[in-house]
Amino acid sequence: MSVFAYPSETIREAEVPLLEAGVPLMARAARALANSAAAMLKADYGQVTGTRVSVLAGPGNNAGDALFAAATLGRRGAAVTIITLLDRTHGEGLTAARRAGAQVIAFTSSETEADAEAARADALRELSRAHLVLDGILGTGGRRGLPDHISSLIADWAPHRTGRLIAVDIPSDLDPNHTGAEKRLHADRTVTFGGLKTELIDPRVDEFTGTIDVIDIGLGLDPRSAAAELLDRDDLVSEFPRPDEAGHKYSRGVTGVLAGSEDYPGAGVLTTTSAVNTGAGMVRYLGSPLVAEYVLGLHPEVVSASGRIDAVVLGPGDSETEFVDNVAEALTGNRTPVVVDAGGLDMIARAESMAGTWLADRPLIITPHAAELARLLSRLLGEIITAGRIGANPMWWAQRAAELTGAIVLLKGHHTVIAAPDGHLVLPAPGPGSLATAGSGDVLAGILGTLAAITAAHSRYDSDDRMHPPREWARLAGLAVLLHNEAGRRAVTASGFADALAEVVGELIHGTDAVGSASSGPGSRSRYC
Repeated sequence: MSVFAYPSETIREAEVPLLEAGVPLMARAARALANSAAAMLKADYGQVTGTRVSVLAGPGNNAGDALFAAATLGRRGAAVTIITLLDRTHGEGLTAARRAGAQVIAFTSSETEADAEAARADALRELSRAHLVLDGILGTGGRRGLPDHISSLIADWAPHRTGRLIAVDIPSDLDPNHTGAEKRLHADRTVTFGGLKTELIDPRVDEFTGTIDVIDIGLGLDPRSAAAELLDRDDLVSEFPRPDEAGHKYSRGVTGVLAGSEDYPGAGVLTTTSAVNTGAGMVRYLGSPLVAEYVLGLHPEVVSASGRIDAVVLGPGDSETEFVDNVAEALTGNRTPVVVDAGGLDMIARAESMAGTWLADRPLIITPHAAELARLLSRLLGEIITAGRIGANPMWWAQRAAELTGAIVLLKGHHTVIAAPDGHLVLPAPGPGSLATAGSGDVLAGILGTLAAITAAHSRYDSDDRMHPPREWARLAGLAVLLHNEAGRRAVTASGFADALAEVVGELIHGTDAVGSASSGPGSRSRYC
């Protein structure tokens, strides 16, 4: 199910009134950390007793969490070594660890040269033979960059590391820039407290964080203050919009598709097929008569006559201008949601430039890949933005594009990023590599168009005249990506994905668990527990 990510400052602020009231937050965190560490040791060695545990201890509260957890492990029979790395550490935690039998090695920059060399050798020996190491050096308040004596110790230990590493709350010196990565810690697991921190959700830090366990210590965080929401297949299973028994085709939503052209008729077929198979009440094809012949030959239920539309998909396959103009005229003055992909992205401008045009004052979702977003941003910003720059920081660039255009930006990639204009992110679990094929984006556009049409129709027939806020549309886009992922696990071509949607959607609507069994492969679930 979905997990919300919060700025570290929001989590720290939520802790303050509880700490002032005497709530033992550190004790809760340390207990959970000890349990996680014990479970890892038991999984690897069958027991805690007789294992070796080392703690890299810095000056802050995450060192306190690690030290109290180490004390618990020591009482359970582990041989614990504390390596203090700076001039101070958490005093009460260190005392507790010592009372549980831990030995202490002080390896700080203030040692004399001879003492430092001896301490360094001792620290390397303990780290190299440890079955488990707890990283409690720096937390969310720490500056980037470790002192030289610590970074060199880490670099020298790395080739000899045989045990596992748990980062406490957040890996020390976490940085998405991989320069100097050999001098930073690479955790097998991060145990974070209170809520998922936004620093941990950047795909570029995956190799430093490992699997992330989010421990609830009773902060009562408000999801409305979250910076991001992470979705997995369980969200798709629980929230896919199923038909109402009392509904009809119009209450199910009418998807308008303007895709394909005489040069690229396949895009029209793929987009329309996916719109149909996602479960629209009706699909109207709005483009070239030549493409309509292909579409109707495969899907006789598709309608090519004009009429009501609840959402429109346009852009795949570079539809001819006359048909785009027809759609623009039909949508002028209403708030019908629009999904814009591929060639249609050339119509997107800054939000203030689109004001008063047919694209304004409506839910607008754009679905570029990195190269398309680079071209769009280069035009909007008046400078050269490359796909490489987009790929180096996709979350930031998606947010920037959403801010500039006022649209929901769905930046396609292995780690798809969805940004709302207020900066809120939705991050669906990644899909299979098979999705990286020609026409895959057309299939996603059709899925998104139908989900938008269903949402708009529900609002009309449920007498809900409210405008869905941008965050809801961003979440809907996330569900579309998850559905696309499921189809990608059952085929290897775009036409196969579009056809597989009928099977996947049938399972979702009729409540079978086949979607779950088909989604058990790598990447199907969130790495956040």
